[in-house]
Amino acid sequence: MQNAEFDAQNQTDPQCYTNITEFWSRNPNNEIYLRDLPSVIPGSKEYFEIILAARRKYIYYFSSMSEWLKESPSKKLLEIGCGMGTDALVFAQKDFSVTGIDLSPVHIDFAERLFKLYSLPGKFMEGNAENVQFKNSSFGCVYSFGVLHHTPNTARAINEIYRVLVPTGRAVIMLYHKNSLNNFVHWITRRGFENVVNTEDAPITQRFTKKDVRSMCSQFRVCNIRTEYLYGVGYKFIYDYTPRILFNILSKIIGWHLVIYLKK
Repeated sequence: MQNAEFDAQNQTDPQCYTNITEFWSRNPNNEIYLRDLPSVIPGSKEYFEIILAARRKYIYYFSSMSEWLKESPSKKLLEIGCGMGTDALVFAQKDFSVTGIDLSPVHIDFAERLFKLYSLPGKFMEGNAENVQFKNSSFGCVYSFGVLHHTPNTARAINEIYRVLVPTGRAVIMLYHKNSLNNFVHWITRRGFENVVNTEDAPITQRFTKKDVRSMCSQFRVCNIRTEYLYGVGYKFIYDYTPRILFNILSKIIGWHLVIYLKK
């Protein structure tokens, strides 16, 4: 398993960000949902509809995140690590004014194509989570799902979220949970975390405890952490045959996702 933990001495190495950009440009996020559908054309309406349907199925708590952000001072939303824009699209459909940044130009191209297909407004540009290009107090809310554990300095990225939020602004962040069943399974099997079609894994995949999260988010007035998502599409038939009651109970205890609800 490559790059399971981040080496702190490489924290400021510019090559690190290049490696991250190149990995996600070769392996666009969400394509795990299409790994058994090789005939689907990337960037097509069918391609995006399959991904959107899969995210509705597996990210079952999305409505909780959107409800939290809906109570922000404004619906001017920044998504940090927007990927191909699938979550941004759902926010736009809920009348949020969406801006998305991502290291990968491939992701930005997908996001722009997606919004054009659905005839919705949205701004997308390349950007680094650890050095966001916007002024202080620029957004009413910030969203970052499954991204900041792939950057060298997650704490710095969270500080940037705080900086660009207006007073009383809200954010939702999802980070991988160290004390989870999925992390244990990957440790036992020595398999990578983000290997979609081959054995190549993301350059950085950090995992955090709730204590780590509280420390990184100490500047926020409100920091509520929920544990979700025992496992998902990578477990194939195991996911489908797990009783929902058991799945939901275990997700709250040893789930893979730490979902962090913040208020400045």
